[in-house]
Amino acid sequence: MSKSRDRTQRSQAEAEQAQRPARPIENGDWNMAYMFPQEVVAAREKNGLVIVPIAPIEWHGPHMAMGTDNLLAHAMARRLSQELECPYFPPLFIGTERERSPALLKAIGFEGDEFIEGMDFPGNAIGSGYYREEVFAAVVRDTLSILFDRMGFSRVLIVNGHGATNQSDVLTRLCTELNAGLKKRRVMWVYPGFPKSLIAGSIAHAGAEETSLLAANYPECVDVSNLPANGKLKNVEFAIVDGETFDGKPTREHTVRLRQDPRKNTDPEWGKRIFAEAVREVVQEVKANL
Repeated sequence: MSKSRDRTQRSQAEAEQAQRPARPIENGDWNMAYMFPQEVVAAREKNGLVIVPIAPIEWHGPHMAMGTDNLLAHAMARRLSQELECPYFPPLFIGTERERSPALLKAIGFEGDEFIEGMDFPGNAIGSGYYREEVFAAVVRDTLSILFDRMGFSRVLIVNGHGATNQSDVLTRLCTELNAGLKKRRVMWVYPGFPKSLIAGSIAHAGAEETSLLAANYPECVDVSNLPANGKLKNVEFAIVDGETFDGKPTREHTVRLRQDPRKNTDPEWGKRIFAEAVREVVQEVKANL
């Protein structure tokens, strides 16, 4: 009787196990938030590496989700964690910005005397989630301290989804400080999705490249029909700006160049190829330098 009861209980347990939803890690998602402590410890003991995706909530035109930068950082962290066999910290939706210079404001199409932070143009329907630079620096510093000192990781890779100069400067400064005196770096940061072939100059904001990357990873977060069907896209009206304009070379009408028009040139398949190329480059860089 007891053997029969044991068999029944085992069958019920197996049936319940088969019916439960797969855990993220079983589907290749090493997000630490969904891992059991012993799984995090086992991953840490394997290679000591953890990944941290970082970027703010930010306006990316009316056609892209406001979490674009962090969604791309998250997607990159997820892919890198699979390649490098390490967990990643839950995405930090935090970032910083500074006021635009008069020269850049004029290139974009403003008068040049406005006070505009980042991509928060006056015509936007809603502002972005920019933190003060000192707050951003403090949060990143504390996060690194948690990962190194409390959780015991020996190496950290930051995936920075936001291209603001002051954000990059903060991350570079923290990495320099924490790597000082070491033969091999223990922390470094990279951009998500953009291979070196694309970041030789400035990257467009909410243009075809970035829209393609988001469409490749989160197609439900892109809807180019939210843009007008016809006509040129003025920078000041949509806060979509191409790389040449950021480099001080605007079009005569201060509009988005055709090749960066997301209505015409969004290509998820291209986005997938570029994203995969960026993953390969970062994996090689981490293995060589971290």
